[in-house]
This record gives sequence, C-alpha cells and structure tokens, in this order.
Amino acid sequence: MPISNTHRRQILAMPLLFGLFCMGRLGAQNKSPAADPGRIKRLQPYLQTPNLIGQGKYTYWGFDVYVASLWATEPALNAEQWQTQRIALELNYLRDFKGADIAKRSIDEIQAQNPLTKSKASTWLKVLEDIFPNVSKGQTLTGIYIPNTGIEFLYDNTVQGEVKDLELAKRFIDIWLSPQTSAPELRKRLFALT
Repeated sequence: MPISNTHRRQILAMPLLFGLFCMGRLGAQNKSPAADPGRIKRLQPYLQTPNLIGQGKYTYWGFDVYVASLWATEPALNAEQWQTQRIALELNYLRDFKGADIAKRSIDEIQAQNPLTKSKASTWLKVLEDIFPNVSKGQTLTGIYIPNTGIEFLYDNTVQGEVKDLELAKRFIDIWLSPQTSAPELRKRLFALT
C-alpha cells in the first residue's frame, strides 16, 4: 500500500522532534500558574499590561518539548478575533533545536493549514531561517504579534528580528491559534478554554 502525502509529511517530520508544531499529546497543565515578574517586565514594552491568558506543556512521543504561553494586553482574548489585539506567544524550550529546523517545521505547519505556492514557501522559509536561532533547553522564543504591523521575535530578552509581511505574521501565529492547528488541545489551553 503506497504511503499518502500526509503520512509521508508526518514521517519526515518525526526526526525534527520539533513539537512546537508537531501533532502529539499535551502534558497535563490545565491551570496557568501565576506569571513571574521577570516575564511580565520583558513583555511590558510590547503589551503595556501583560496578562497571561493560558499555557500548556507540549509533549511529543513522551518527550517534553516546550511550554507555550499566550499573553495579551487585555485580561481576556476572543479565540476567533485574536488577530485584532497585540499578543505575545512565548515558547520556553525543554529540549535543544536548530533554528533551521524551527523555520522548516513552521513552513510545513503553515502549508498543512492552507497550501502556499512554491515561490512563497521558499521566500517565507528564508525569512524565518534568517530570524530563528538555535535554541537550547531553558531558552525562550517569543513572537509579539502587532495588528496591521507584523510580528517581532525575541530570543530570551533580545530582539531577534521582525516580519512585516502581514500574511506571514498572521499565518505563523495561526500555527497555534487557528482552529485548523495540528495541536487543538494546546490551542484550548492557550485560550484557557479547558
């Protein structure tokens, strides 16, 4: 029996173990702990009054991969209209990853939700490869989404780069927040729906 394109994509993604975007099971973290003051201080220049909306640990094939946290200026965020507000999506890594793998996995997840032309996929891949560094356990990448402007990326507390392409900015965040995400349980936790 031939392998379908969907199965081939899943098989090729496995070695990357980039659970950020992979399909898998989430760890049991239903309750968001109090936000630590250091994280709030780091986000204040972007969100003014950062509020932790929700978070969840992502586990892939039994390996803890990262903890994702969703922040907004307002204390609540509408899951269907998130793109109208400034938000921050923070990923605290529990494993090491290469920046090039993060970029590639990002494009694969974007493609899975809504296919891109070959040219656009190649252009966006290059943009993300230029931004994403290699990350080690305990380090954080944060995407600050600003409506009608784009997305700015922080690596721990340092500005890493920005994307002014509004479509790429939204589709990148959609990897987690779209109803078509490959990690629906994480989406629920990020929006505090569970």
